[in-house]
Amino acid sequence: MHISNETTLFMQKAIYYVSKPIAARGMLELTDRRLLFQVFPFDASFGIKSLSIELAAIVGLEIQTGDIHPRVVVDTNDRRHEFMLAKGRELYDCLKPLVCDSFGARRTPPGEPETACACGKIVSVRFSYCPWCGKRIRTA
Repeated sequence: MHISNETTLFMQKAIYYVSKPIAARGMLELTDRRLLFQVFPFDASFGIKSLSIELAAIVGLEIQTGDIHPRVVVDTNDRRHEFMLAKGRELYDCLKPLVCDSFGARRTPPGEPETACACGKIVSVRFSYCPWCGKRIRTA
């Protein structure tokens, strides 16, 4: 078991599209620092690995309608990740304010308290560590 000081914001079973013909089932978790996909044991037995995407690495986010459930598409500099889940809209709405905008500034939900890190970036007070420099955020 892994101990963490991250806060879980969203969790649900999902399907991750590894490539066009290959998909893996697992548990998708959004924390205040990353998006995690833990592959279920049966799919892991075929060599499909779990996935961790740092929120600061996300450069694009979109939601698409699917045949059964919405599909949330997360773009990083090196890859496009597609997740299909029943509460896709809820995940998208939770993730959208946490994604960096085109200028690299983290957007926080309206009215949420913010603080400045030693590196000069403004971050939500929900964060224990700065997503840019990794330093511990001091709260008053």
